[in-house]
Amino acid sequence: MIVVRRAPAYATVQDIGRRGFMSSGVPRAGAMDRPALETLNALLGNDSNAGAIEIALNGGELEFSEETTFALGGAKAEARLESTPVEGYRAYRANHGDVLTIDSITAGRFLYLAIHPGVMTPLVMRSRSTYLPGAFGGHEGRRLKNGDTLATEETRHQRRRHHVSDPLPSHLRPALARDTIRYVPRDDVADFFQSPWIVSPASDRTGYRLAGRSIEGGASITSEPVCPGTIQLPPGGEPIVLMADAPTVGGYRILGAVITADAGILAQMQPGTSVAFNPVSVEAAQRALLSDNERIERIREWSLA
Repeated sequence: MIVVRRAPAYATVQDIGRRGFMSSGVPRAGAMDRPALETLNALLGNDSNAGAIEIALNGGELEFSEETTFALGGAKAEARLESTPVEGYRAYRANHGDVLTIDSITAGRFLYLAIHPGVMTPLVMRSRSTYLPGAFGGHEGRRLKNGDTLATEETRHQRRRHHVSDPLPSHLRPALARDTIRYVPRDDVADFFQSPWIVSPASDRTGYRLAGRSIEGGASITSEPVCPGTIQLPPGGEPIVLMADAPTVGGYRILGAVITADAGILAQMQPGTSVAFNPVSVEAAQRALLSDNERIERIREWSLA
């Protein structure tokens, strides 16, 4: 059991998303930085879709009411378990009554607290992910608040070869930042990638607006299916990249889509960050995703006997 003693400003339960229901108008939701969450679940020996706590904006305090193995990852943070500093992508053992204090997020945007073997909330359409606009999933369909308690799944005993003294090697960690994001173009949109954009403050889990200039040709069109990663161009000329809580249909011109392997890197960019976009082929996008999946499997081999 986890007790929220001091809730972060923005904290929800997320897994890798709600799949198979977009045809019914239900967004995927899930972690904004999916590679970070998948990395933590692999590090702890969890199921790949185990639920975790996604934290943004600031820190908080959580108390463990039983012995628990956990890890932090995604954004960088100043954190401590009682008086022991906690670093990212490293498994820690908490005892009954121990308090994890996250003082601040120092780099990136979304921090994940993964628990072995996972945070237990009711499954809604085969997922524990919180979808705030619809007020369902996660913990009562809302952000966590002071006094909330979260159950963890029943522990499955596993033989581990790595413990607190073994941080995950850097080459197995997902990238937190990169100047260039890869995308698959849909139209001839040379104007889109000829110079960098700025991540706008008008950005959230639904979509990141790109500011700094505008592109001609933005338009409202007949609605068509969209998904996380889709790059829309509204009439104002400032593109919007749809993120984890993306709707299932949209009515703006589509320029292309950010590749799945880079979506987490874009998600971690704070407002005001400069970002360039590089067009790639569908085949290159598939190879990048396969490479990331292979990285996750190498983590499981590293962390489990």
